[in-house]
Amino acid sequence: MKKLIQLIQIAKRDLNMEDDVYRANLKAWAGCDSTTQMDKKQLDKVIKGMEKLGFKKKKPVRRKVDQALLDKEPLLKKLGQVWTVMKAHKLIENGSYIALEKWAAKQSKGLNDGKEIERLDWMVPIANQLIERLKRYHLRLMKQAMMVKIPAVLRYYKELKTDELDEPSEMFAIQTKLQASRLNMPIHMQRVRYLELLQAYEDCNEFIRRFGKSSDDIKGVSNAKAR
Repeated sequence: MKKLIQLIQIAKRDLNMEDDVYRANLKAWAGCDSTTQMDKKQLDKVIKGMEKLGFKKKKPVRRKVDQALLDKEPLLKKLGQVWTVMKAHKLIENGSYIALEKWAAKQSKGLNDGKEIERLDWMVPIANQLIERLKRYHLRLMKQAMMVKIPAVLRYYKELKTDELDEPSEMFAIQTKLQASRLNMPIHMQRVRYLELLQAYEDCNEFIRRFGKSSDDIKGVSNAKAR
């Protein structure tokens, strides 16, 4: 409703409509000479009336975040890198800098005396705090995802014939399994640090990508077909 009223005010200005003419038109189109007393249906009628007089809605211009500008600021660049990794990990849907800016703007209220900072390139003074908040958010999402990945790694490792692997692959498989077993214990998962879990998360992803086809999967497909 508020946006419709604002649009009507823009139309009035664009059409250079005098106030008495404006009020008369409102009355003729919607039966009321004040937009604040109108419902949505009446406001829509007013907008259609304005359009008949020549008003054209302007398509909103999507603001783009200048990544090159942000990259000049080391802290903002680091903030963007964490966000990009979260997208690569499929932990967030939108990995764009505009989405990061929206997230950061909401966070900025608590870091700027309750006042929201709208643009990412204005957030240099609070960038350190934003990075730490984003890392905590990333850590929390990784922990949630690892609840699925760890059992998968341990299950696939049981199916793996390590003696048939080359030495680097065997070492990787063993190390990832040990890592997953350790993090499978709640006390270790609670205490794990950001960089440690980041490495474990990526290793588990790579392990599942390489060795993810297990006999359990094959049985599952066979059972599903049988049904």
